[in-house]
Amino acid sequence: MAFLVGCKGDDGEVGPAGPKGDTGATGATGPAGSSGEGGGGALILTTGAVTGAGTEGDLSFGILDELTAAEEAAYDSSIVVMVYAKSLGVWWPLPGMVQFSGTNKVGSFTFVHGVQDATFFVDIFVTDWSETQDTPPTRSFDDIRIVLIPGASGGRLASDVNWKSYDETIKALGLTDTKLTKAKLFKKKL
Repeated sequence: MAFLVGCKGDDGEVGPAGPKGDTGATGATGPAGSSGEGGGGALILTTGAVTGAGTEGDLSFGILDELTAAEEAAYDSSIVVMVYAKSLGVWWPLPGMVQFSGTNKVGSFTFVHGVQDATFFVDIFVTDWSETQDTPPTRSFDDIRIVLIPGASGGRLASDVNWKSYDETIKALGLTDTKLTKAKLFKKKL
């Protein structure tokens, strides 16, 4: 008996598909979305012209003050953050290289984000630079834009959109440059 139960033979060929079934009942209506300008709750933050200073060449921006515990959890874990730095009139996606005026003036940047003291922050770090010096040089950006996309609003990001392009990103999210939220410099506690 154990031998018969333990044996597995050829499953055979897959047969033809059966007839299409009836359409199921419509599910419950989901919660109302935000009443903002497109984007399903997505938000564009701007720093304006800014210069990276300090011995590490990093910048930190505070976004929202006095988050509730639930908002802190949402911003810390379920938000998509996209960062674009503008230099020489071009939007450069981060992490990545950014070119500045002058001969051979490029730098590689990355970013991290999180929540501290009820404030959502984005840190931008220099990871590599073209000069032959021990510390990163000070760099001036025309602007830095941070696009925040709530995780619940988009699920997976569409693969047919070039998310490295700032213009394509905001267009795909239904956003425009007319409604921006100003980000402020943020001093994190160590």
